[in-house]
Amino acid sequence: MPTVARIVASVCVAFIAWVVSGLAKQVLQMPDTGMLVPLSVVIGAVCGWVILGRRADRGKLGVVNAIGVGLTAVAMTAIWVLLVISAAESFDIAMTRRFHDPMKVIYGIYPIALRYGQALLDTDILVWLLAGGSITGILSHLSGQKWPGR
Repeated sequence: MPTVARIVASVCVAFIAWVVSGLAKQVLQMPDTGMLVPLSVVIGAVCGWVILGRRADRGKLGVVNAIGVGLTAVAMTAIWVLLVISAAESFDIAMTRRFHDPMKVIYGIYPIALRYGQALLDTDILVWLLAGGSITGILSHLSGQKWPGR
């Protein structure tokens, strides 16, 4: 059921994912990232809707809990994007027949995710993730308080 808190959470987390994926492209110095940005936005919107929006629906979180849930939504967005992008790249490598065993494709996800995950340790990206998650949690909480769902 769409509520204002879910919509606010979805839009805000998607915006943070869009900004962070743009910053990650610069840090990784990748001219062509394929589906990184659109995929990040979609995963951010889904995580915002499901994780943060569901908890902020009635506006009874409290500010501190809202910040915590906002940070959780942003962290889960980053983890899911890392997993999907790393799995896709590992699958692309497997299609060039560099892996001779299906398990090596799965094991190949970890070094790729580690390489992309190190980009998230950049100061600008960390500030965006932490500040954006906190502000998103507060905004969702306030919108859930103002316009409670159900």
